[in-house]
Amino acid sequence: MSMVLSLVMLGLALTHAEGAAAAAASKVPTDSEARTAVHAVLQRIPGDDIQHDYRPLQVRVADLDGDGVAEIIHVYSSTYTGGTFEQSNELVVMTALSEGDRRGQVPHPGANAIDDSDMAAIRAAGYAADAEEHVPGRLDALQVADGKIIVRFTAAAGSTFCFEKDRERAKLEGCPTPGPHVWRFDWSPGQLQRIQ
Repeated sequence: MSMVLSLVMLGLALTHAEGAAAAAASKVPTDSEARTAVHAVLQRIPGDDIQHDYRPLQVRVADLDGDGVAEIIHVYSSTYTGGTFEQSNELVVMTALSEGDRRGQVPHPGANAIDDSDMAAIRAAGYAADAEEHVPGRLDALQVADGKIIVRFTAAAGSTFCFEKDRERAKLEGCPTPGPHVWRFDWSPGQLQRIQ
């Protein structure tokens, strides 16, 4: 296939994907559509010999701010073989892409076919990550009620989800006490705020 034909086909795919992104913003995604959007974003996280296979643990769809456009809420984790950093276990709110949204664009289209393909999948799904917070324990349940996100998890001593010494050095909140916890979050564009 010629380079010109390839570029034309990529242009058509991008135009279709932008249309799909606009359509996604005008409806509530199904569970399947939400999972497709989550997988498209997680595919962009590079794996290595310590951490790989990034995957959603639970996925929810809700209109958190009441503007008529649903958000996708999920917690994702990974396969982790041991390292000097906490294992990924992230609460993420994804929002619908707007026209020309930078979260769905590559800086240099055509420079890397994998980047182009990955970002086309994100645009086709119509959603990208907006805000995230680390969950320092094994996820038990993810719920949304009255515009609030509720995360139920179990903390454990020595868990790969929370490294006390690293948190002390970074002046972050310490690891939660071992046992079950319920954390609630408010979301506003670009920010997740834990409700104390």
